[in-house]
Amino acid sequence: MYLLKKRQKLQALASVLMASTLLFVSCSGGTAPFRRAGMMEGAPNFRDLGAYPSENGRHTVRRKIFRSQMLAQLSDSDTAMIKEWGIRMVIDFRSDAEVSEAPSRLPGGVKVIRLPIDAGRNDTLQIMQQLMSGSLDSAQCVAFMQEINRRFVTEFIPQYRAFFSILLQSENYPAVFHCTAGKDRTGFAAAMLLSALDVDWDTVMTDYLLTNRYLKPPAPAPQLPEQAIPGLRQMWGVQPSYLNAAKEEIMKHYGSIDNYLSQALNIGKAEKDRLKQYLLE
Repeated sequence: MYLLKKRQKLQALASVLMASTLLFVSCSGGTAPFRRAGMMEGAPNFRDLGAYPSENGRHTVRRKIFRSQMLAQLSDSDTAMIKEWGIRMVIDFRSDAEVSEAPSRLPGGVKVIRLPIDAGRNDTLQIMQQLMSGSLDSAQCVAFMQEINRRFVTEFIPQYRAFFSILLQSENYPAVFHCTAGKDRTGFAAAMLLSALDVDWDTVMTDYLLTNRYLKPPAPAPQLPEQAIPGLRQMWGVQPSYLNAAKEEIMKHYGSIDNYLSQALNIGKAEKDRLKQYLLE
């Protein structure tokens, strides 16, 4: 019994340490800390996808590929950091309306490629109206988010295929990919990219859930009904069932993530090897 309790405590501690290392990871061969997130004043959910473990003791390269929320509110120090890191490419998954409402604020010389994914924008407005009227509960919001993630798999193959095509070109690094909140369209893209780099699913999910730590939800409007707040929290954050819904859709249609990458997104062994050449160390 003592050994069992001790093991349970160690497992809990390991989980805490895993979460902590996602913010600060010791650089191999040195003592300087690697800061995964919290670097951008105007984009708290801007995150480095480096330092994740892959196969054969390798890790994803630091400061080579980033995921983020929208880049419309970057401060002067944020844009200076983008210059300092030499970021060349920004991939924007936002719709035309989203870009029009909040244009990116980037330094000169950064190339932007737009791959619009308009997944459920009108549906989201309807959901918001139903929440405000009290006719929708939290469980229905969860189901809505799960359905959006399933749609990424089947309805937006051209956009995600183009995403990988961009990342197969070495001259496009360092690169950032983002949407508005940096959690759903971007979260699925990050999950597929890390999977292509043979990062295990538990680590992929841990990265996905970091949004709940860094994304700052808007303050509830004073007129917002109290019964709407739980549902809004489900929609503003992420949970494992959202990304797992996408994975289940992949398994249903393709049998495995590798098959999906190869058959739908044109990322076979040769392309995976090239991505690993660029993004693993």
